[in-house]
Amino acid sequence: MRWYIEETKRKIASTNFEGHRDDIEMSGEQVSGIIAYGVKDGVVSFERYLIYPLFRTHPDVTQSSYKVQFDGPVIDFGKEAFEKVELDGVLCVRSRTNELSIVHRFYPSTTCPAFYEIVEITNNSEEDYIPEYKEYRRINTTLCCRGYVYSEIYADIAPRSIKKGETFKVIFSFITRFANSEAVFEENSLEKRYARVKELQDVCDLSSGDDIIDTMFAFAKLRAGESIFKTSAGRVHSPGGTNYYAAIWCNDQSEYSTPWFAFTGDKILNEAAENAQIWFEPYMTDEYRPIPSSIISEATDFWNGAGDRGDASMFLYGNCRYFLTRGIMPDERRIKLLDWCYEYIKCNINSDGVVFSNTDELENRISSGINLNTQSLSYGGLGYYAIILKKQGNTQKANEVLEIRSKLSESIEKYFGGEVSGYNTYHYHKGCDAIRAWNCLPIYMGITDRAEDTLRSIDEKLWNEGSVRSTEGENIMWDRSALYYISALFRGGKTEKAFEKLKEYSQTRLLGDRVPYAVEAYPEYNMRHLSGESALFCRVITDGLLGIDFTENGYRSNCLIPEELESITVENIYLDGEYRTLRFSK
Repeated sequence: MRWYIEETKRKIASTNFEGHRDDIEMSGEQVSGIIAYGVKDGVVSFERYLIYPLFRTHPDVTQSSYKVQFDGPVIDFGKEAFEKVELDGVLCVRSRTNELSIVHRFYPSTTCPAFYEIVEITNNSEEDYIPEYKEYRRINTTLCCRGYVYSEIYADIAPRSIKKGETFKVIFSFITRFANSEAVFEENSLEKRYARVKELQDVCDLSSGDDIIDTMFAFAKLRAGESIFKTSAGRVHSPGGTNYYAAIWCNDQSEYSTPWFAFTGDKILNEAAENAQIWFEPYMTDEYRPIPSSIISEATDFWNGAGDRGDASMFLYGNCRYFLTRGIMPDERRIKLLDWCYEYIKCNINSDGVVFSNTDELENRISSGINLNTQSLSYGGLGYYAIILKKQGNTQKANEVLEIRSKLSESIEKYFGGEVSGYNTYHYHKGCDAIRAWNCLPIYMGITDRAEDTLRSIDEKLWNEGSVRSTEGENIMWDRSALYYISALFRGGKTEKAFEKLKEYSQTRLLGDRVPYAVEAYPEYNMRHLSGESALFCRVITDGLLGIDFTENGYRSNCLIPEELESITVENIYLDGEYRTLRFSK
């Protein structure tokens, strides 16, 4: 492995970077920075790609967040010899020249439209050293929707002579502002970043005895929780990855991050989850037309280029889990949203007894149509919706929902069940004769009739280099498939196999060549660190390893401890209205 754990649940590091290059995304409420770093012939280099989601170059385009790239050094030291790189919520790169020891620290502001690079210089020579840099420079001027925007770099201190043995520190602020506004400066930006990192990592604090899994979980909590953007319509979670900001999707938010945020009890994350519910409200018509896949541009527009992806099923499933995890009932406004999704699902059950959708969340990148993903999310969502109805005292409607759910289970078997590539599994859609990763979703939702062969087929046909290919015969890989598969192994009772895969996946993502988070896809966009995938990893722990699920009497946990672990403890996990500690031992 290229990296090693320097501090469990807090820091990874590497001194083995020759000929290698990677990048990491770090986000705050008004900025996201993707910092590329690499070493060639012993010399370190950086590229900074900064995104400011609340400054828009076009009003109604998902990808139109203002972006600026800066590749040059803020201080030119000549060739900096690489020594070490560290990640702990801040990217820290240590280097040297003949005379100097240099430390670069990169991180976002938690609340301002600013990204920071701290350069720390220690003079090891016999002579005084004077660094050369500009205290101010404007690097870009762009016409945006609400006026001209300036992108500027400010240094917090003027250059001065550094004596032998002395250490000098300068903070460079990459700030974006409108031409008629003043630059916003903040004090103690690094301390604020570390404070927020600690808040995100301290909730659901996992101690399993396996340092790799515990540390991967800690990093996943950070990436899932930092990607919150404070829009004019409230805070929302967004995926990131250079393109996806100040916008929400039914899969990334309703299905992935919203159920995770409930476990944290974090005020900001729960605000984002509840805003993601309300943003879809104006799109739920009494004619039960499909809701769009995405609400974009700070809730001022939508994107619906793939048609119905099963979005109502995603919404019902994820948001019902959110309320059950928190131990609260949806208010009148939100119960109407859940009711609408239920009615929409009913309206779209066809003559074969399955739920119609045009595609799934891969949006026809791979063949789809009426698919197993939509059926599984519908089945899971209906079950949780019935629990909410029972807790509200509406037993009659709950029984109606459960009857529809039972019939859907039968239809899934009749419509999708069959032999594929010699396995007793599912045809992902009509005419699909290849093993698909999301064939595991019925098992994840509790339909286990074909669990044995389905899980085995994914392992034997699709598992590859620590993750899962999406379909047999292709190299397309989406980590979300691997994460659902690992959870399905746990929920299907395959504890040892699940733990084996979880360890392999975690080691690859945390300590391999593309670190330290779950990724979206390959080869598409070359494995971006989209935030929703990290939220889904967190739920491999809560829903999979810990086996947390819900009944009308509250939460339950079916944690089956793998053989190589002695015990599992989770502190500060939010369940049924309070923070709790869960302890499991053999």
